[in-house]
Amino acid sequence: MNFAAGVFIFIFTLLFMVTFHEFGHYITARKFGIKVEEFFVGFGPRLFSRWRGETEFGVKAILLGGYVKIAGMNPFQEVPAEELPRTFGAKPAWQRAIVLVAGSTTHFILAIILFSVLIGVSGVPELRTTVDEVAETVGDKPGPAQAAGLEAGDKILSIDGTRITNWEQVRPLIQPNSDRPLTFEVERDGEKLELEVTPVEVEAATDPANPEETERVGQVGILPRVEIIKGGPLWALGQGVSTTGTAIKQSVIGTGQIFTSMDDIFRELGGSGEREISENQPVGLVGATRLAGQATQSGAIENLVSFLGFFIVFVGVINLAPIPPLDGGHLLVLALEKISRRTIDPKKVLPVAGVFLGFLAILTFALLFLDVARPVVNPFQ
Repeated sequence: MNFAAGVFIFIFTLLFMVTFHEFGHYITARKFGIKVEEFFVGFGPRLFSRWRGETEFGVKAILLGGYVKIAGMNPFQEVPAEELPRTFGAKPAWQRAIVLVAGSTTHFILAIILFSVLIGVSGVPELRTTVDEVAETVGDKPGPAQAAGLEAGDKILSIDGTRITNWEQVRPLIQPNSDRPLTFEVERDGEKLELEVTPVEVEAATDPANPEETERVGQVGILPRVEIIKGGPLWALGQGVSTTGTAIKQSVIGTGQIFTSMDDIFRELGGSGEREISENQPVGLVGATRLAGQATQSGAIENLVSFLGFFIVFVGVINLAPIPPLDGGHLLVLALEKISRRTIDPKKVLPVAGVFLGFLAILTFALLFLDVARPVVNPFQ
């Protein structure tokens, strides 16, 4: 698929995500007997609409979001006395909380489906404890592993007496021990061998997400064998849930970094050239659309699906941030009411919502400028 196909898929996914999100609010509100007056995708002038029962469904001209109008949520709305029992505020706090959380929950459900299908088809790469490649050089020095006699196909059993059961154990044993001999016990053709390998110190990135952050560490010049693991539908579902959980955790961290790295964002406005992608370099909607096209252009459909899955989760997590007028802000008000046992006047929350919307507008325009003038480097090359 080409770049344009990725852009189209991203826009379609965005609209589907918005519709599914609002459907979560709609279906739970209806379940608890709350009146839903409108269900629209988009903002601005109506393009078309149709009434279904007491709810008006439709599409508006600016397809950058969507909403459901739930009776009683607008503090300035005048509700007839006979309809008060069916307003949002008239329902128990636990029902209101479910209605609020339902929107973001649809994001996580959608992500689980995407990740499960992707993993079910493509499998999961797993790093074995078997050496796949032995480097001739490390930095500007001869490769320690090759010099010691390690070969491709050797299975690492232990390093300095520590039993190795997965490849994640290898790096922490090597990196802190530059210039110190380590005893590698390996299995080769059914025989056990002990080889003495002395790591050399090199400058290397310690976090793949931050290639610019480096430090001096020990390396021996070996790479693990990668095998693709596949299982049945339940296994794929479990992997999909696990991957979504990881995406939620990363999104929570990323959401916090948006607010703590504003100085980095505004500093980039005065720079030039492409930006390196990292947690300190968020992208806006234009940038996300470009990344979707680049993911498709890479020729690996799993890149696109993974990107869409993490994007969907990220939007769902942001929506739960405890800031009005987001759903998380409404949840915070509910929690404060339960703790204080007092009803909070929604009109008093509006100034906070206004400040946040102002901040969001500034951030949106800043990211739009960067997305156009200084896009991030293509991470799928």
